[in-house]
Amino acid sequence: MLISPFGDILKAFRKRKRLSQRVLAEQLGVHHNTIWSWEQGNYLPERKSVVLELGRLLGLSEAETRQLLEASLTALSPHWSVPYQRNVFFTGRDALLDQLHQRLHTDHAVALTQSYALYGLGGIGKTQIALEYAYRYALEYSAIFWIEGETVESILASLGRIAGHLQLPERGDSDQQRMVAAVQHWLTTNGTWLLIWDNVEDPELLYSFLPPARQGAILITTRRSSLGTLAHSLELSPMTLDEGAAFVLRRAHLNKEMRSDESKPHPSEWGTAQELVKVMGGLPLALDQAGAYIEEAGCGLSDYLQRYQQQRTPLLGRRGTAGRDHPHPVTTTFRLALEQARQQHSLAADLLCLCAFLAPEGIPEEFFLDGTASSEGTADPFVTDLYQFDQAIAALRNFSLVQRQPETQMLSLHRLVQVILQEGMSEREHMQWQQRVVHLLNAAFPAVTSDTGTKIWEPCERLLPHVITCAAALPACLQNQEFAELLLKAADYLDQRSQYERAKSLYQQALQIQIQLFGLEHPNVASLQSKLAYLYRLLGNYAQAKPLFQEASYVLEQALGPEHPEVAYPLEGLAMVYYEQGKYELAEPLQQRALQIREQARGLEHLEVALSLNRLGNVYYEQGKYELAEGVYQRALQIRERAWGPEHFRVAGPLSNLGDLYREQGKYELAESLFQRAVRIEEQALGPAHPDVAFTLVSLADLYREWGNSTQAEVLYQRALAIAEQALGPKHHAIAYPLHGLALLCQEQGQYEQAEALFQRALQIREQRLGQDHPKTAQTLHDLALFHQFQGNMSEAYALTKRALQIRLRSLGDTHPQTVVSRALAAQLEEARGIMQDGGPFPHNGEELLDVVSTTHLREEIRITPQEASHSAPPEHDLHINSSLSDLDHRDLWE
Repeated sequence: MLISPFGDILKAFRKRKRLSQRVLAEQLGVHHNTIWSWEQGNYLPERKSVVLELGRLLGLSEAETRQLLEASLTALSPHWSVPYQRNVFFTGRDALLDQLHQRLHTDHAVALTQSYALYGLGGIGKTQIALEYAYRYALEYSAIFWIEGETVESILASLGRIAGHLQLPERGDSDQQRMVAAVQHWLTTNGTWLLIWDNVEDPELLYSFLPPARQGAILITTRRSSLGTLAHSLELSPMTLDEGAAFVLRRAHLNKEMRSDESKPHPSEWGTAQELVKVMGGLPLALDQAGAYIEEAGCGLSDYLQRYQQQRTPLLGRRGTAGRDHPHPVTTTFRLALEQARQQHSLAADLLCLCAFLAPEGIPEEFFLDGTASSEGTADPFVTDLYQFDQAIAALRNFSLVQRQPETQMLSLHRLVQVILQEGMSEREHMQWQQRVVHLLNAAFPAVTSDTGTKIWEPCERLLPHVITCAAALPACLQNQEFAELLLKAADYLDQRSQYERAKSLYQQALQIQIQLFGLEHPNVASLQSKLAYLYRLLGNYAQAKPLFQEASYVLEQALGPEHPEVAYPLEGLAMVYYEQGKYELAEPLQQRALQIREQARGLEHLEVALSLNRLGNVYYEQGKYELAEGVYQRALQIRERAWGPEHFRVAGPLSNLGDLYREQGKYELAESLFQRAVRIEEQALGPAHPDVAFTLVSLADLYREWGNSTQAEVLYQRALAIAEQALGPKHHAIAYPLHGLALLCQEQGQYEQAEALFQRALQIREQRLGQDHPKTAQTLHDLALFHQFQGNMSEAYALTKRALQIRLRSLGDTHPQTVVSRALAAQLEEARGIMQDGGPFPHNGEELLDVVSTTHLREEIRITPQEASHSAPPEHDLHINSSLSDLDHRDLWE
């Protein structure tokens, strides 16, 4: 066994300190033979922290400590031919190194000895991992040889160096084949060696130079994703945030203290370092360049990030003065790979240019096969020959420029590949490729309508990240009608998935494009204003919805005439704003006019007429005009039954509305039969797990709860909750409906702990999905306040009530019944607080509150009709005790 340089250095420093091996071992806390083994070169310290502690105990200077540390990283096997020093900045990758060690370790039987290939993008760190593996496990192999595998010339030079190291007689032979044969013979007749082939470009060269019989382990680095039967492939991923942050800080010498691998660098720099890792996509070469620049320029991480945003091209193209192990910078590395891929297949570069303007992950292959990204702007697919498509992808995969996931038929690429591709384009090329991407996306993105349902959700979700990428990056000069159409499709999808805030930004961007193209007086602009206004209404932002509806209505009337069917949409939207604000006297004539326009333009039996009838019925319902409401609901039901048949799922909407009406009138048996019919229709047409089924189940559960059948109500609430969670996700705003119903049921049954937890979950969902100021959020706050009132938590009840009242005042107005009820409850609680402050006992629960608080103020406050008061509270509760409105408002959930 050769004596390690580390042992010599350690021995010299120990003797200078006049310490025995045993004393130093005791001070270090290791076995007394450990120091002797290190100095003999039998093995080395496993962690850098141990070497650093040795430096402290031996009183070494910083330079001496670094000398000892570097020596600990250069252990050699008996036969060692590796042309590179160990990378002292190497960070992380421990799991991969352990994986390689388990698979290549020569303690395994020879028959199990494997060849493995590390593959990945240029600059991903393949060579550095192979180098670290060689140094880390050097003493476990009888020999470690390194072969530069890029060309025949480099391979021959490496084999000559190995022959010289082994002192083979053929080492100086002018016949290179004899020298190669001699090295192969040595590898065949000796075992437990490790042969590293670095940067293999052509697998055929491996077949030519590998020994016919293998008695050791082979580790290959390559950009190719597959080497056939030569080796098992392991893909190398970018560095994690923590690995990358630790590496760049170490590389830039920003660590004020030398730290072990297990500890994080200085916390003040950690967040900025992680941000840099994100920007660089975890590419080690890019992070190394950044660290070198920071070290040489003396700037900080934040300064570098700022410079990178302004001058990406020169920074990615600057290797630095210490880049000998990887001489090419990121820009050159990627451009060389792109040119090589282009030479292998002409279509490869075009595919990559399209990918440069999409999201880097999850690029569907159907973009290229079924899309319309032809340069002429026609409807021809970009790729018509599947074989040629596969060949182009293979060329890109040969250089790890893209990754292909066959199970999902998706492609992905590194974000820095996108950056360098974009930076290398002229302004004209940039615009052309972006136009082609928009053309492709617009052709591929499905149009969302009320009848499409969930069947288009999956393709929309696959395409959505790419639309968002375009929306964030497309310059104003390319924002044309086609791009506006694409944004509208994506916004309609997000609207259907109740992702209202994301939908809003896309609607707003599309609206700005339409205004630039057509002006404020164009019908297209007005129609889009109506869409945006509908979204504001859903978000409870009536102050922004109302003027948009009014403006759209005016523009459409001026442009198309007051009786045009397009005019009905903003009129009806404005009516719905007034309806939800409780201004039924303003909503009624607008809804009636919208109905009249549709009847005249579409005919009495048109489905749009049925929609208007449903909404007019809602207005009548809230006004207590039950006969009128029943008539329009029945007519809407008949139109839909005649158009679609009595078993169509769209028939369930007016059935459920009629059920709500009969429930309100106390006609529970009739309401029950309508709800049950609606559930049966939806289950048969849509399946028992469809979210529409859940909505109707909540209505039926509400009926049973009011009817006193708590057992059946709980079963339906739980089933509705399970359906909605499975279909829509646990945080969809619709989940709040069954949660709210369950909370009320638990409260009535005295299960107060469960009730509060359900109220809190419903509140959290509504705050996150609908917003802090939405009327539905106020409803949950109000009912939670009532819960605390019954529990005697008057301070909490008062705070929740005040918050609910403020939301309702802003969104619904001063006279809305919900606002009136919240103001009345706040007055009750305020009066109770006054009694307590005057020295009276504070009520312990809601029943005691009624005994001490005058109800005169409440009766004066609620200036609504007996019918309105009846609707404002569940019929089995006194209004003064439980003034909660029904959480599942009477509205057209199915429209």
